Amino acid sequence: MNATTITSLTDRLGSRALPEDHLAAATASLDLHQACAAAGLNLSALPGVEQPGQVDIGSVSPQTAVALTRMIRRTIREALRVSERLRAAICAHELDMPEPYVHRGQIVLGEIPLTTADHLVALLGGPQPDPDVELAYWPEAQLLIKRLCQAFKQATRGGFLDPQFYPDCLRCHSDAVLACGSIPVVTARRLARALERQLRAAA
Repeated sequence: MNATTITSLTDRLGSRALPEDHLAAATASLDLHQACAAAGLNLSALPGVEQPGQVDIGSVSPQTAVALTRMIRRTIREALRVSERLRAAICAHELDMPEPYVHRGQIVLGEIPLTTADHLVALLGGPQPDPDVELAYWPEAQLLIKRLCQAFKQATRGGFLDPQFYPDCLRCHSDAVLACGSIPVVTARRLARALERQLRAAA
């Protein structure tokens, strides 16, 4: 089946004769097929046979996979640059954080230890707690989240962060963390700038 087959099928039956999800799959298949052909990619996108309502792209050659990877990376080039810039700033501050990475067009921050989150608050200009406070206790952890969100919002000019607190787990021997999720590229760029300013100020 090719692009002509897809269009002739919808022409013969009419759009109302196809279930909505099947019609969506046929339309998406045609769009993807034409885009790949225009880009010189040897990839045949077809409406699914075994899974109606889905788009089947089948197997592709390594060369096609490499070319497709390059095209996708070009579209997220700025996000990749920002994630690398943020990673460099995090490493320069020696923050105990996972390396940020790009997923679904956003920058993933991942899970941050509570002491690291507290240090991040200080770097972003937020208030610090009593040094004797045990951050892993639930009330103190909630206050830490509030301080982090406020400092993050101010440092990124309105950026939104929604950390989730996961306490110590005796069963799996894991320490308490804040799962910070992902943030938009523009917010990640502003976060990187804020951390870079602290580096320059400390130099």
